[in-house]
Order: sequence, then C-alpha cells, then structure tokens
Amino acid sequence: MHSPKKINVNDKRYLHIEWNDGSESMLLIANLRKSCPCAACLTEKANKPATYIPLLSTAQLTLKDIKSVGTYAIQLTWQDGHDSGIYTYDKLKEGKY
Repeated sequence: MHSPKKINVNDKRYLHIEWNDGSESMLLIANLRKSCPCAACLTEKANKPATYIPLLSTAQLTLKDIKSVGTYAIQLTWQDGHDSGIYTYDKLKEGKY
C-alpha cells in the first residue's frame, strides 16, 4: 500500500508528495481541484457537456489545509471552504487526479 512520508505545497501550484517507497510525485493543484472526487463535484461535472471547461477563482485553487483520512487518503480544504473531496493515496501515486 502506498503511503506518504511527507506532503507539502511547492510554489502554491504543486502538491509535492514523498512516498514511503522513496519515489516522489508533483501534482498540479489546479488539476486536483478540477478532479475533485466528492459527490457534489462529480454530479456537477456529469451535468455539463463534454466540452465544458471550468473557470476557477484564486480561492478555489488555493489550498488552505491538508488532513490525513485514516491510512488511505487525504482531505484537501480549499480557501473557498470546499473540503468534501477525499483523495486516495493509490490514485495520487498513480497521478489519476
């Protein structure tokens, strides 16, 4: 199972994760927000046409907090207050967000 040793934000644009196997991931924060896995965001995306491109504000793209969820995921809290997305370590490791 993948688990992070260290997670931090680089240049306000990237989520940098050092994994327990010695590898590292640099994930674009904007992509994490656009790929939010919460039910509300998934429903909103499902109701938009395939050509829809979301325009996000600075507050929507700024991370305020990162919390562990058990031993399998993190919860990201955005400056606009959105915090219901749970990002699993396996998908983060595979770059699937």
